[in-house]
Amino acid sequence: MSGISDIPDHPADHGVIIDRKAESALPRSLRILAVVEGTTVVSGVSKNLLQFCRVARTFENGPQIDLAVATFERPHQQVPDSLDSIEPFVEAARQSGVQVHRLPERFRFDTGILGHLRQLTDRLKPHIIQTHAPKSHFLLRFTGLCKKVPWIGFHHGYTDTVWHSPIQNQLDRYSLPAAARVVTVSDEFKRRLITRGVPEEQITVLHNAVQTKNGEVPIDPGTRCRNKQTIGSSPEEKIVLAVGRLSREKAQIDLVFALHHLRRLRPEMAVRLVLVGEGPDKAKILNAAESLHIAESVTFAGHQHDVAPYYQAADAVAIPSHSEGSPNVLLEAMAWGIPVAATTVGGIPEIVKHSETALLVSPRRAELMASAIDLLLSNTNLAASLARQARALVESSYSPESRATRLLQIYTDVYQTATQKMCVQ
Repeated sequence: MSGISDIPDHPADHGVIIDRKAESALPRSLRILAVVEGTTVVSGVSKNLLQFCRVARTFENGPQIDLAVATFERPHQQVPDSLDSIEPFVEAARQSGVQVHRLPERFRFDTGILGHLRQLTDRLKPHIIQTHAPKSHFLLRFTGLCKKVPWIGFHHGYTDTVWHSPIQNQLDRYSLPAAARVVTVSDEFKRRLITRGVPEEQITVLHNAVQTKNGEVPIDPGTRCRNKQTIGSSPEEKIVLAVGRLSREKAQIDLVFALHHLRRLRPEMAVRLVLVGEGPDKAKILNAAESLHIAESVTFAGHQHDVAPYYQAADAVAIPSHSEGSPNVLLEAMAWGIPVAATTVGGIPEIVKHSETALLVSPRRAELMASAIDLLLSNTNLAASLARQARALVESSYSPESRATRLLQIYTDVYQTATQKMCVQ
């Protein structure tokens, strides 16, 4: 792989240096460089980035957004058909009019990445840089680029699924307090950031968004039955769907125990748990299902670029997480008109209300999750009411247009504040 792509230099309106007389003015085109890692098409970061670009282009007021993405790429990610390949994201970005720049690294902690990032920043001359994970936050702080270009750190929460995750997570205590703005996805995460030393006035909470489905909701019984057969299930089975990385904080293993409890509650009901995603906890989840003698009722669907058929086959969506921010799967289920049972963690109870737009239970309580799922599958009136009100909530408060409007205002505020500071200096 050749590394940083060849791009033309921009004219002399470099960075945030503008005429004093126009210190509050915005450029006609606001250049944003987003530094991301572990990029796939189905990740929340990727979806929201590309979605924002598509929506922002439709706005008549404000500056045009010129977004470029920089992502790290190690040798094994250059194999097009590998699970970690960034090629599907590169193609999706191209179709959205977003250029992706590859920052080559030989291994995870390759210091050569510092030079690549500086070089790319010098050539793109962004007005704002935004980062999306502890590693990229650290790079902006360590390289000193945050002193030259206004920096927005996007905080999506933390995982500890691999040995180096806790180390990288701790780097945020050093990195994020230096950001001009930190955008996080829930009030719960905001409170945690304050304990890590990020000034409260620098933090903005911005929930994720989802595009509602036109003409496909509610899903009619015939479509649901056909999609059950498409994904290898029987039309008679009730499908409980969970979408996400198979990891400890997502707690899909709790759903296996919930299914075991549900079998005892409703022995006459045929229920299948469908898990979409890959991750380090797959073997543990399978072992739990086998030990409880319900492995034949658990489907591991693996990584899916198109999750729509699974939503269209689902009778309920379950989110058993121990930690969450603003989960896309919750918003997507709401947009599809599928009733949801979820845990009261992170931003979930900030988005939905118990018995109004979802059923909420305490985390790590498999028997409570089983009871909630039982209600959704057996009480059709309740399930329909929850789904209908949840979809209305998505349309009114979590649309891509509303999120893009708020994000554009954040960019504007950060840019204007930075230019004013430079003019004073």
